[in-house]
Formats: sequence, C-alpha cells, structure tokens
Amino acid sequence: MNKLFFFWEKLKANTFYKNIALVASGNITARLITILLTPVITRIYSPADYGIYNVFMSIIGITGALATLRYSVTIPVARDEKLADNLLKLCFIITITLSLLWLLFILLFGNFISIHFESEGLKSFLWLIPIVFFGKGIYEALNNWAVRYRDFKLITRTKLTQSVSSSIVKIGLGLLNIKPLGLLIGHIVNETAGVANIFSKLIKTRPQFFKEVSLPEIKSAAIRYKRFPLVQSWSQLLLSAGAQLPILLLGFYYGAGVVGVFGLANTMIRLPMDLVGQSVSQVYFGEISKFGKENPRKIYNLTLTLIKRLLKVGIIPIALIAILGPWIFSLVFGAEWYDAGFYARLLSIYALFAFLSAPVANIFNVYERMDIQLSLNIFRVVLVILVFVICGYLKLTPIYTIGVYSISLSFYYIFLVIRVLKLVKSNLK
Repeated sequence: MNKLFFFWEKLKANTFYKNIALVASGNITARLITILLTPVITRIYSPADYGIYNVFMSIIGITGALATLRYSVTIPVARDEKLADNLLKLCFIITITLSLLWLLFILLFGNFISIHFESEGLKSFLWLIPIVFFGKGIYEALNNWAVRYRDFKLITRTKLTQSVSSSIVKIGLGLLNIKPLGLLIGHIVNETAGVANIFSKLIKTRPQFFKEVSLPEIKSAAIRYKRFPLVQSWSQLLLSAGAQLPILLLGFYYGAGVVGVFGLANTMIRLPMDLVGQSVSQVYFGEISKFGKENPRKIYNLTLTLIKRLLKVGIIPIALIAILGPWIFSLVFGAEWYDAGFYARLLSIYALFAFLSAPVANIFNVYERMDIQLSLNIFRVVLVILVFVICGYLKLTPIYTIGVYSISLSFYYIFLVIRVLKLVKSNLK
C-alpha cells in the first residue's frame, strides 16, 4: 500500500508523466466511445460501404499530409510567441489556399479520380474532400498551437468532442439509410469538431491575433522554416502514402470487399495503440521541444525510458488480438466481419513496433533532420509497393499478402527506432 502511495505521489510530481496521464485519459475515453459504438456502426453499414469510405479516407490520408505544408509542426518549436503566431497565420493561409485548389481540381477532374480508383460509388462524394482537407489543416495548426502552450486539458476536450460527435452522426445518418455518406460526414465532424474549442481559446488569449497581420513577418517565418515545406512536407506525404497505399493496392488486386474488411481490421488494431501513442507523442514532442537541441542528454534519457515503458504497455493488448482476433471480431462486430479478425491477428505483428516508433519520430522535427525522415519514408513507400506487387504477381491470397506486409513493416519500424536513438546519441558528443 505504501509503495502504491509513493508511486502515485511520484507520478503527480512528474509533470511529463502527469501530462501523459491527462491526455491519455481523454484519448482513452474518446477512443472507448468509438470502440463501444463501432459494433453498432458495423451492423448499420456493409463492408461495401466501408470499402468506399476507406478509399475516400486513403485519398484524404495522403493529400491531407500537405494541408499546412508541415509548417504546423514548427509552431511548438518557434523561439518566441510572435514567431509562433506568424507561423499559425501562415498555416491558415496555406490551408485555405490549398482547399480552394482542391475544389477546383475536383470540378475539373472529378471523373478522372473516380475512374482511376475504379469506384463509381466514390464519384458522388468527391466534393467532400476539400471540406475534410480544410478541417484537417485548421485543426492540425490549432492543435500544435495548444501543444506549444502545453494546454493538454484543451486538447483532451477536443478529442472527446470529436469522438462523440462523429459516432452520433455516423449512427444517425446510417439509421436514416444515408449510406455510405453517413460514414463520410461522420469523418468530417471528426476532423472539425475540435476546432471551435481551440479557436475560442486562441481568440481569448490573443484578442489582437487577426488584427495584427504583417505579411512581411509571415513571409519571414515561412523562409525561416522553409525546409519543412521543401523537404518534410514531401517526407510526410510519403509517410501518409505508405500508410494508405495498402488500401489502394488491396482494392486494385482483391476488390472493394477486401478493402472494407481490411480497413476495419487495421483501424481497430491500431485504435487501442493510437489512443495511448498519440497522447504520449503530443506530450513527448512538447517536452523535447522545451529541452531543445542544446539538451541532448535529457532527450536521450527520456526517449530510452519512453520506449521501454511503451513496450510494457503495448505487449498485452497486442497479444490478446494475436490470439483471439477472429473470435473477438465476429462476436463484437457481427459474423460478416469474421475475416477482419484474421487480418487483425496478422497486423498485430507490426502494430506494436509502430506504437513504439510513432512518438520518438518527433526527434527528427526537433533536430530539423528532415533528410532522414525523407529517406525513411521513401524506403517505406518502396517497401509497401514491392510487397503488394510481388504478392500480386505470385497470386497470393489476401491473408498471405497481409502477413508479408505486416512482417515487412515490423522490420521497418524497428529500424526507425534504432535510427532515432542513433541520431540522439550522436548529439551527446
């Protein structure tokens, strides 16, 4: 009992872990709401509906990486408040401009997109892409502004708002037989629901924010961090492409039905890990940004400790999915999703290593080593393409293909963690 009390007092005294607990509690609640309501949603929407939804999400997942041209990640590391404000304004300008360009592109080439992805069902919903893109960019910028000021309570509230609102919309529209549009609108709500809360805080703390706009200063901020759009934006695009390509390639080789099943499996296997991983990542990024490049020893010790603790946290849920995946999915989501459990079992192999690597990859932002990020992401995209092309050529079944994909990605994430530790260690000298 005394040991438990001592541990609790020690936890409360440690700001880093206290912030992780705060953000994680909110994220866990938000994700639990999503997890608990997903069985209802999967009984309303068919695998075919999920197929269209996942292709839509893949397009957004890839292009959304450029929503702020990666200037948003510079907000927490800006040297002073004025520079941070100008970077936030720059993000708003970029997102609005690119959203309008997206709209123009869809008006001109909408038919080409639907034909390219071999989905006529997608054609009717392309107009939603600029809306999602806009919401994603604005939220990303505002969220990083909140990270800069370590307002993790605010971030936690936005996660809860997003989860509840998105699930309610998906269920409500689904019951009204608005399918698969209900899934897509639900995602729009998920991207935008948290914007109002953070935006209100911004206006409250910076009442002159929009009145004090200096284009020369914004231009100067853009030039100061020009490596982020010139190098890291492409790196992030490749990172997103690596994550979304499996959906598109599975659709190409095996059809929309497999895409829908894989999409649910991949989402659910990553959901429990992401709810902790994202929380840790935000707090970790805020902490190492505070340390700066001048404190490599603190960054190295924190990174090493974090990896060890994440491994302990992640091993149990991953083991449960690996053992009981098919039965859990069949029981929870319905008999038609039984195959998703097999997919989840295979994907659990790489999910653990992805969980370990996601937070510590922020090291590249602090050290401004976008060249390493770019190289790693190019390697990942090439690896994913090779896996699916070779498996497709050999006419392997979806199960075997996903197994090879999972094992390959596991080695990639292990290598990424090793590369992060090597970078931090090299700066100790």
